[in-house]
Amino acid sequence: MKKMILVILLSFFSSVVFAQVEGVEVEKPQEEKKEEDKKETKDDDDDEEEMRLIDRFYFGGNVGANFGTITFINVAPMVGFRITPRFSVGVGGTYQYWSDKRFTPTYKQSIYGGSLFSRYMIAEDFLGAGNLFAHAEYENLFAKQPFQDPNTGLITEKTKSFPSFFIGGGLAIPIGSRSAFTISALYNPFYDEFNSLYASPLQIRVGGFF
Repeated sequence: MKKMILVILLSFFSSVVFAQVEGVEVEKPQEEKKEEDKKETKDDDDDEEEMRLIDRFYFGGNVGANFGTITFINVAPMVGFRITPRFSVGVGGTYQYWSDKRFTPTYKQSIYGGSLFSRYMIAEDFLGAGNLFAHAEYENLFAKQPFQDPNTGLITEKTKSFPSFFIGGGLAIPIGSRSAFTISALYNPFYDEFNSLYASPLQIRVGGFF
């Protein structure tokens, strides 16, 4: 009888110990951990590589025009490159044509320049209107300015540069799988009315990309 009780007790304790061992998570070997970390890193890289190189580029720009006594035409194409699905950088070009009939003869001038920009998508489908993005841009335009020679007194024209730095944001309203209509408001915190081609530090732009 005593032997039977002893066997039962030993069997009971063995079951308890075995159950406890089964419930303990055994630490994985270091090499196995490294392999899993590599796999996770590879999965993250694959997510980035899912966007093909050609899909990282997008093209677009802004356009604007005003006709009348003062005619103004603005064409500003740009090329962007998506570093991540949300963050992109790019370059742009600008051509502006001015014609002012208040002068005799009519004053005409072509303005040209370029820009570097970065853009970050803050939120998708913001308030149901479109994708909200932040935008920062450095622009440098070149235009002719009257210059009086101090020696001869003659007035000539010299080409001068007009740099600007804009920060702001806007909405990209999708009109296709890769295309969108954009409207943005940009502000130049370093605006100088005596050294700028813009009448205001705030600029509203309308354009798009594809």
